[in-house]
Amino acid sequence: MDNIVYFLTDASDEQAREAAAAMEQTARELAPILAREVRFHVENVLPRALAKLRLHGADVLVVDARHEAPTEQSKAVQLLRELYREHEVAGPTSRSRTILVAPASPFGAQIAFEAGRLRIGSTLPLEAQDSGWARIWHHIDRAIHERRGGKTAICLAGGGIEGGFYEVGILRALQYFLPNFSLANVDIICGISVGAIIGAFLANGLGPDEIMRGMKLGEGRLEKLRKSDGFDPNLGEVARRFSHGLRRTARGDVSLQTLLQLIPSGAFAGTALLRYLERNLTKPGMINRFTDLPRQFYVGSTDQDTMEHVVFGEPGLDHIPIHKAIRASAALAPFYAPQRIENRYFIDGAFTRTTNIRVAVNHGATFIIVIDPLVPMVSERPGYVASKGAVLGTMQALKSMIHGRFGAAAEHMRARFPQVSLHLFQPDGAAMRLMAGSPMKFFYRTEIEDVTYQQTIRTIRQRLLPSLQNDFARHGIAFVDPEASRYQTQRSLVDESDDDLVA
Repeated sequence: MDNIVYFLTDASDEQAREAAAAMEQTARELAPILAREVRFHVENVLPRALAKLRLHGADVLVVDARHEAPTEQSKAVQLLRELYREHEVAGPTSRSRTILVAPASPFGAQIAFEAGRLRIGSTLPLEAQDSGWARIWHHIDRAIHERRGGKTAICLAGGGIEGGFYEVGILRALQYFLPNFSLANVDIICGISVGAIIGAFLANGLGPDEIMRGMKLGEGRLEKLRKSDGFDPNLGEVARRFSHGLRRTARGDVSLQTLLQLIPSGAFAGTALLRYLERNLTKPGMINRFTDLPRQFYVGSTDQDTMEHVVFGEPGLDHIPIHKAIRASAALAPFYAPQRIENRYFIDGAFTRTTNIRVAVNHGATFIIVIDPLVPMVSERPGYVASKGAVLGTMQALKSMIHGRFGAAAEHMRARFPQVSLHLFQPDGAAMRLMAGSPMKFFYRTEIEDVTYQQTIRTIRQRLLPSLQNDFARHGIAFVDPEASRYQTQRSLVDESDDDLVA
């Protein structure tokens, strides 16, 4: 059933009933089969419309401002601004499936301009005397058909050890609301850096709980992730560089450049991580080849010499063993040494992309869960970051750069692919404080995962449940709260004041 919220600004109750009857009749005349799968929710009061949208969301939203008197504070614009804040990736319904019906007047042009700034799907100007129900229905029909179909995807960004456990916490929280579907069964998984590690386990059919138990306790198909698996000092390269430096010094080549070349390409060799990944991905029941996986899996990395983004798993790069691709994607300089693959050197994919949303879209995804732990910490205390030393300062700068780039990229993707529903999860509050600083907070992993899990469940219940329910539903997946009865009273109060018409 497709739910359509029709908001008539400044309309009387009688006008709202007439509009509802007209839309019902138009739908039956123009699309009798589709009309049986459509439910209209007509509202003419702004607070009630906002409450309904926030609680239940909508598959299609129509904002009809033809009855609105010219004022400085348009109710149509107020509703759109409340739903679609400028830098938010997702709202209670999709921008692309929001339709503005504006009067053909200077006031209507002003409303349309403000709606355009918010990048809603379409604007339909109509003369006051033109009922235009058929034209409005055609826009609704198109939005419904755009909404259906497509693939599901999960895109996981980098963020160090703590970022990986943050991602598992988000995934576990989402899985809590999916009693009959495993997130391991999404169509497409994209990962960068630690997101590629979590993504590889997910692509192998491990659910979030199994990933957490395996990495934390060594249960199931995964070995316990030990500190030594992630942090092996790069002593071999240090020795080689020191020996080379001594030979140059013996020849009289003593310069600042010679001294700087003594510094290794990474503090950690990454060999232990490579072995951990290979051991786990080559166990019975696990898959280490992209082409053998039951779903699409893509790993983003960066060619260190050309600084081009490379996607392992794409044709031409799908023969690389998954464990090597992940190690290349997670080579965060200057912490980890580059990974050599076929005579090329690769470093962390986050240097060139935050998440591979574009890759998922190019492969047909229309519903994407994006998890991005790379958010800089914010402190009101002057000098706080400087007081924590070089590591926190470096990570703060890196996170700020990547976070700023991701915001612009997400805005671009939203504008270019309005038919794609994006749901973005980023740390805030307690999770952000725990994750601040070093990307190697190994001993905080359990606390980070647990705080993230609990916080995300609360956030979904408070703000995200309707939109997630709608987007999962259009792919035939039930997204439900196991404790829904505790939260039903508030929803019922809103529903009692709503006149629902089924077309």
